[in-house]
Amino acid sequence: MPQLLLIVGLIILIYVAVRYFKQADPRKLANLSRYLVGAILAGLGLFILLRGNVYVALILATGAVLAWQGTLWGYLASRAGGKGKGENTGGQSAGKNRTPGRTVMDREEALDVLGLRGNPTVTEIKDAHHKLIRKIHPDQGGSDYLAMKINDARDVLLNDNK
Repeated sequence: MPQLLLIVGLIILIYVAVRYFKQADPRKLANLSRYLVGAILAGLGLFILLRGNVYVALILATGAVLAWQGTLWGYLASRAGGKGKGENTGGQSAGKNRTPGRTVMDREEALDVLGLRGNPTVTEIKDAHHKLIRKIHPDQGGSDYLAMKINDARDVLLNDNK
């Protein structure tokens, strides 16, 4: 009889959970799953620590913190060699290996980034790149993202001129 009550209670719990997940906002659901995984890992880490295995408990505690912060999934995907959140699924640009998370820039966007028009020469491309990168370079207090975009634009246009 107690097993039957446990099974009925479990079925009711699953029914309620499924209804909640269907109606839940995806962002709230992601946060809930982050906190839930973090709490489970923390609880498991505490249990393992009480059993005397400090090193495994530290690993589980690290996993709990990463899950709580929301960085666990990206870390695990990068270690597995898979595609993490926001990584580029497009092709390679001019045969070069691209950094994960960077999109392939087309010629029109590259011209726009460097402020060029038409068919610029190699010298015009290099001059426009040099002028912009001096202002935007991260060593001068500029943005890493903008410097990356300027470098990508230069590479795209120089590879097109070959």
